[in-house]
Amino acid sequence: MGAKQIDETARAIALVNRLLAVEDRVQALALENGVLRTQIKTRGPAGPRETAGAETAYEWKLADDPTQAPEDLWLYDRRVDDSAVLEGRAGAAFLNEFLLLTEAPDYAGAVAAINALRPAAEPHVKPDASIIIPVYGQLGYTLNCLHSLSTQKSRYSAEIIIIDDVSPDESGDILPQINGIRYFRQEQNTGFGASCNEGATHAWGRHIVLLNNDTRVVPGWLDGLLDGFPSWPNAGLVGSKLFYPDGSLQEAGGIIWRDGSVWNYGRNDDPNRPAYSYARQVDYISGCSIAVPADLWRQLGGFDDFFRPAYAEDADLAFRIRAAGRETWLQPQSRVVHYEGKTSGTDIAAGAKAYQTRNAKKFFSRWRETLQTHRFNGDAPYLERERSIKKRLLVVDVTTPTPDQDAGSVQTVMALRTAIALGYKTYFVPLDNWLFQPGYTTDLQAMGVECAYAPYELGFEAYMERHGALFDAVLVYRQNVLETCIESIRTFAPQAAILFHVADLHYLRMARGAALDENPALMEAATLMKDREIALVGQADCTITHSSAEQAILHSEAPGAQVVVWPLMFEHFGTSNPFEARQNFCFLGGYRHPPNIDAAIHFVQDIWPLIHDKLPEASCILAGSYPPEEILALASDSVIITGQVPDLRDVFDPVRVFICPLRVGAGAKGKIVSALAYGLPVVTTSIGAEGMLLRDREHLIIADGAATFAAACLALYDDAALWARLSANGQDFVKRELSMEMGTARLAAAITAGFAHKLGV
Repeated sequence: MGAKQIDETARAIALVNRLLAVEDRVQALALENGVLRTQIKTRGPAGPRETAGAETAYEWKLADDPTQAPEDLWLYDRRVDDSAVLEGRAGAAFLNEFLLLTEAPDYAGAVAAINALRPAAEPHVKPDASIIIPVYGQLGYTLNCLHSLSTQKSRYSAEIIIIDDVSPDESGDILPQINGIRYFRQEQNTGFGASCNEGATHAWGRHIVLLNNDTRVVPGWLDGLLDGFPSWPNAGLVGSKLFYPDGSLQEAGGIIWRDGSVWNYGRNDDPNRPAYSYARQVDYISGCSIAVPADLWRQLGGFDDFFRPAYAEDADLAFRIRAAGRETWLQPQSRVVHYEGKTSGTDIAAGAKAYQTRNAKKFFSRWRETLQTHRFNGDAPYLERERSIKKRLLVVDVTTPTPDQDAGSVQTVMALRTAIALGYKTYFVPLDNWLFQPGYTTDLQAMGVECAYAPYELGFEAYMERHGALFDAVLVYRQNVLETCIESIRTFAPQAAILFHVADLHYLRMARGAALDENPALMEAATLMKDREIALVGQADCTITHSSAEQAILHSEAPGAQVVVWPLMFEHFGTSNPFEARQNFCFLGGYRHPPNIDAAIHFVQDIWPLIHDKLPEASCILAGSYPPEEILALASDSVIITGQVPDLRDVFDPVRVFICPLRVGAGAKGKIVSALAYGLPVVTTSIGAEGMLLRDREHLIIADGAATFAAACLALYDDAALWARLSANGQDFVKRELSMEMGTARLAAAITAGFAHKLGV
């Protein structure tokens, strides 16, 4: 390269760097402008209110009406935190049944009720969690807490340790009568922090879990806490979302301002709002329900005696955990009803509560330099609640992903995970169905995705007007979705790169169906669809496809467009079930997708008779969600229609061959990769294997035509060596080529390409 070329290259690089710096500043100004616009819109008599969410109060039927049964709720009346209301009711019923808050409590009856739920003794093993409950009086509330723990079902094992800080009531006589707990009484009153530290010295568990005695845990509480550690490998503390007994929000994580003052984020608000309901890193969690790995707890020495007897030790622990290079997480799927102040009261001028003011000053003195990076008190709490977030990505699809029902939803969920892995705060917005969906919505929230749902958000344009200034990039699935929302994105998020995920080329699938059916009208519709899809490819900053074949088509049809191949991502599940223990064939597909209906009918009518004639003892299982009447009509003695299968292992592990006889369709086929991930060999068509770099007779078998397809199925069914080779190679392909690491790199490449296009470089 000559000197002139080197000089030109250097000038070009410098120009790009200047453009990127300008773009960063534009985005920062747009974000600030958006926040200001929202503040102006929500300004009321009391001054600026919370910035990025409507403050309208919405009816919460389960909380507002004590007689309302959850099974009678209409779909749009269900809320994120209904379970907290139900647990609050259960607590009130238990306290009232045994008169535990009266002058004549029935402690014996309460103990009997708890013991009926608990084994007489628990073995001395190393449990997953040591639940440490410090108590000082308030026996009725302690029994209420133990009752809720006794009704819990968890995937994790746990021991319960009670540290009695010299209670002045009957706790010392009553609590040792509870089955399966370990009770220790202090020699003298030492306060909350020292009691927790003492409890940890008796702990056998892998995690120290601190729980106040004036709490009632909601089902899923312990799973939510402990699931956080494998989800976020650098987590050093995971804490719960806290509620008052009436269901109102006590705390969704804590904010500590520059002056050391503290906010319990969301206090007294509706807890169901999206801003309070997803996992995120926080400044601290109140110590009434937190989990810390036992080795980290011991490494740090637990709570610092500097804050003895109580208050600020929980915030200090969170700061010391971060100083040690670990993270502090709120997991709202772990819920606790907290009867606040039952031990120390709520008057900060009297009793133990008076230490709160003194210890706040001690906390500020210790951490004042760290706090210089925090905002001033009350400044933009919506942003300050997750101060570490530097970049944000919005994902838009038709509806909330349902990964147990269709392979496309699996990919949407995996895409959200890759965005999180890249350090993006991720958001999910549905274009059409704004219904909060328990299980599906909450699974995303547990990952750390902020989801939009009714009644708090409704309508894409309104959502973008309120939040659009936040986003660095917007990833939109499917042509019909982007066609509807692209103008709102350009208007309200002009700073964002638009990534168009085609999922598969709709026009290509339509054209193939038209050719198969010899349908001129459908072919004309496919031509019109092609024009629309290619136009959107030209408008997007980067287009994403799962298929290398579709990338080649788009490069030809839309020269100059940025097109990135993002192969399907799948976890490797594997199998231990050998060839000899298997029998039968299976197909899996969501039957709202017409190519799957055609494939199932084609197989049963044209291919299965050829197979069944040779293997009369075999059956074919057609699994998948929403089978229509035409699929149900295929059922026979040898053709089994299962409907949706909650766990794919239940259908994949017993069968010997997965069949995918697709005659129409486009894009990469998730059902095929699902089977490979479970070690189940596949026979498919050329269209089924298209664009996924899977090789015939190495990873699967490709066969076109009914007779050829049937022969391939029979050969694989009878050849143990071929079956074992394809099973091993298919699993290796999934692990090597379709991993999360691959997906993360591909998303990074798509975002980079999108911004390059947006900047014109």
